[in-house]
Amino acid sequence: MANIAIVGAGLIGRLTALTLQRQGYRISLFDKDDKAGHHSAAYAAAGLLTPLGEAIGCEANIVTMGLTSLKLWPDIINTLAEPVFFQQTGALLVSHAQDQGDYLRFKRYLQQHYPGQPLQSLDRGDLLALEPELGRSFHQGLYLPQEGQIGNRRLLRALSHQLETEQVNWLNNCEVTGIYPGESSTGLEYQISGEKQRQSYDLVIDCRGFGAKKTGKNSGADLKGLRGVRGELFQLFAPEVNISRPVRLMHPRYRLYIAPKNKGYYVVGATEIESEDNSPMTVRSALELLSAAYSVHPGFAEANIRQHISQHRPAFADNQPKILLRPRLLQVNGLYRHGFLIAPVVLQQINALVSALAPNLSEKTRFSPQMLAQVITDCQLPYSHLLPTGVYDENHH
Repeated sequence: MANIAIVGAGLIGRLTALTLQRQGYRISLFDKDDKAGHHSAAYAAAGLLTPLGEAIGCEANIVTMGLTSLKLWPDIINTLAEPVFFQQTGALLVSHAQDQGDYLRFKRYLQQHYPGQPLQSLDRGDLLALEPELGRSFHQGLYLPQEGQIGNRRLLRALSHQLETEQVNWLNNCEVTGIYPGESSTGLEYQISGEKQRQSYDLVIDCRGFGAKKTGKNSGADLKGLRGVRGELFQLFAPEVNISRPVRLMHPRYRLYIAPKNKGYYVVGATEIESEDNSPMTVRSALELLSAAYSVHPGFAEANIRQHISQHRPAFADNQPKILLRPRLLQVNGLYRHGFLIAPVVLQQINALVSALAPNLSEKTRFSPQMLAQVITDCQLPYSHLLPTGVYDENHH
């Protein structure tokens, strides 16, 4: 079977490595982070699976991929030995009186663009019945019953243990310094324990997110047009707060989300800053996030701040995810803020592409751009109508 290197052990990298290892490919997984993924975008996330909650801020294909992925996540989780938190008990959208215009505009948008999707308008009595502690602060809300969430850090941990159990060759704390795609093999240059090494692979799959913006001097694999969008969140311990499902708060500048975890823990986030600055969270962001959380539930006033995180989400100019093929190099990037939302669909698309390339991978077949374009045309990708997939064109990326 083919010898495949996967660069980047965030969410997509781990899922891809495990899926392909189970199919018999010889997999090597490279990542500059530790196995907990502390510096990955997936670690600094809330694990929201709320396609309708994202609808007004993204294109329709993202919403459709999110709805499809909600059905696929349980099958993925069931293949893991460790339990992973997953629930699909819906999400709530609320607003304060002064922001009712934004709330009503969002409600109308969903009714007009997604008439087949269930949503329920709630009055204070309904809110008290569904989330009793929110009924104290709000007199109306919108319930989206099919939305869900996943334990993002538990999933990363479960995937890590599964990869070890299934003996994937995982080189962590390993910096990839160059990717050199070629027609018969792709070279990978990396540094581990202070020692530089180079290996060639039948196929390299680059899943590094923002880290793929620059791929070493003269590597020929840089992703032009990729940018980092800074996201920030708090992890709070608030045992006096009892909210059982994700909550979004409409606001003129941002949509705050509160994601309940377990045992009194909550993730609070919202900020999207067009900046590639990697410095700690600003006072302004902290004040806005925490003040908004307190306005949703006064119990957050006594919460302990356990963690605050800033991380870059990788995005292209159109905020669309992309799968791009070069000779013996497959690049998966631009998932922006939708990584967990659409990951199962992205994974199936990657798997279909690798399966289509597989007959020629172990041979010394020369991979040209024309051949790759023909592979994409012939292999009937399951989500070609939703997920941009094509041969990399340096003039357009």
